Amino acid sequence: MGDPISKSKRGKTKRPLVLAAVMLAMFMGAIEATIVSTAMPAIVADLGGFTLYSWVFSAYLLMNAVTVLIYGKLSDLFGRKPILFFGIIVFLIGSILCGFATSMEALIIFRLIQGFGAGAVTPIATTIVGDIYTAE
Repeated sequence: MGDPISKSKRGKTKRPLVLAAVMLAMFMGAIEATIVSTAMPAIVADLGGFTLYSWVFSAYLLMNAVTVLIYGKLSDLFGRKPILFFGIIVFLIGSILCGFATSMEALIIFRLIQGFGAGAVTPIATTIVGDIYTAE
């Protein structure tokens, strides 16, 4: 069972390095929405399928919302770091696949994969910050 970090371990943690890594992970998840929103008109022009426009956003958000609770429990069982790494890797694989999408349907499926990874990034990153810093 992944217990919260004890006070003796908190002093040994490289807090600035961990915080920088967590900030980068959260930035990755946050910048995604801005990039996709800006690029969607060009993407739809290339791939067609304007009727599926909203599903590109909905697929990501739906999978993200569904997996947040699952990743929370998994991080309690297996630890924060492996779950965060898994989420980042799946998110990056989904992002690469989105770049190679040849149709709107493929893009929606790849956005599901991306959302599956993103479901771990933001909540686990926030939990890590709560673990390494006290309320003071």
